[in-house]
Amino acid sequence: MIDRVRKNLNEGVKSIKWVATFLADRLKAETSMAQLLYASSKLEGKVDELCRDIGRRVLELKEKEEKAVLKDFIILQSIEEIKKLREQIDDYKSRAHELSKPQE
Repeated sequence: MIDRVRKNLNEGVKSIKWVATFLADRLKAETSMAQLLYASSKLEGKVDELCRDIGRRVLELKEKEEKAVLKDFIILQSIEEIKKLREQIDDYKSRAHELSKPQE
């Protein structure tokens, strides 16, 4: 009788250890995913700021009646920076998506 109780107790402890390990791994994944999404949202804020800068520069050039808006150095530099930031944002989001999938 005592052996059965001991056996059942050991099986219960193994189950509790498994659940605790599973929850710890899942918590790590969720934390990493949240960090990636937070970094992604910060980069999206930078993209918005660059878009505002481009708009301001276009207005400045329009007031000066310049025709070569898309050849302006500041605008071209901002557009390139936006492209790089969007690539990083996509990378962060895809990595977060991979983390959201349950591990087998």
